Amino acid sequence: MEKFERVIVLPDDTGDDEWLALARTIHALDPIDAVANFTEKDLDKAAIIAADLGIPWHSLESVLAVGDKYQMRRRLQAAGVDDTPCELVKSPEDLRAAAGRLGYPLICKPRRGISSQGISRLTGPDDLDKAFVWSSSGTHDLDSTDLIVERFHTGDEYSVECLSEDGRHLVVSVTEKSVDREHFVELGHVVPAPLAPKTADRITDTVTRMLDALRVRDTATHTEIIVTEDDVRIVETHLRCGGDRITNMVAAVKGVDMPEAAARRYLGQQVLATADRAVDAYEAAADKQCAAIRYALPSAIGRVTAVNGVDTARKLPGVQEVTVLKEPGSELTQLAGSGSRAAFVWALGGSPEEAATRAQAGVDALRFEVERQTP
Repeated sequence: MEKFERVIVLPDDTGDDEWLALARTIHALDPIDAVANFTEKDLDKAAIIAADLGIPWHSLESVLAVGDKYQMRRRLQAAGVDDTPCELVKSPEDLRAAAGRLGYPLICKPRRGISSQGISRLTGPDDLDKAFVWSSSGTHDLDSTDLIVERFHTGDEYSVECLSEDGRHLVVSVTEKSVDREHFVELGHVVPAPLAPKTADRITDTVTRMLDALRVRDTATHTEIIVTEDDVRIVETHLRCGGDRITNMVAAVKGVDMPEAAARRYLGQQVLATADRAVDAYEAAADKQCAAIRYALPSAIGRVTAVNGVDTARKLPGVQEVTVLKEPGSELTQLAGSGSRAAFVWALGGSPEEAATRAQAGVDALRFEVERQTP
């Protein structure tokens, strides 16, 4: 806390007027030079404050277009970036009608969802009721209970880390993703993704056009995509850096600290040229490093009583970090979202395969003792 001049905590249901009044008061006493937000929460409040105080930041229009998956779809359709059909649904009847119009397979998810919560795949009419219940469960801590249903795309999944400066965009790194096929929880990543040059160019073109369409100008972004046989499809994007230690791996491999670059950009500093040189240096290097992260998944349902093998995992070749997410006393549940994962290990290697093998070896060294639930 010694790093903060002041900390003001407001209830989740605080209205825009109160946020703005407090910001104006602080600004009058101690002028605010910059606005920053490194999460997905209250971006709209930050945009309203920045606009009122005359501080350059994301526009409220851009924040709403990115955070609202239905608005995002409409914007990308209008701009010719991604024509994925999408409908807003508020009831099981809405979902059934939309599925009839769109056809299967489909994805149903919260309109403002985060952390892979409430994502359902529908392959036919028998999935409708279960999908609506599951997707609705993912809205319990959100400010909207609306869902969207959209066409499901089959292909390879990636995330894209970008830096934007004055409306110019640099793809710093593309991450290969391993995803659970039932609830679409991310199970591992490889940085950078092994891509053919033509595929990398297609990804760069689509993501930069998406950022233009959403009027993203000055920030770090994390975008999830699916590369199909014929196209690059946008899943969603975020006005923040990637999670799951992606930024740590990008920094270790590419030499670009994404959170620091975002912070510097919010302060008005130029960051793109330095990041561009680092990316070019990586591409020109003869001995490229790669990084990978793998997650330990619940092997049983119940209360964790002990976690063994952590020290062993940390001593394995290439391992950079071992973190236990479900400490003794925690509950292991079915894989329902990112919060269900039990631990992770990330490692460096001389190739994507070596990095992934090393990370998985670290995960395999961990042993969770569980007091199983009794029926």
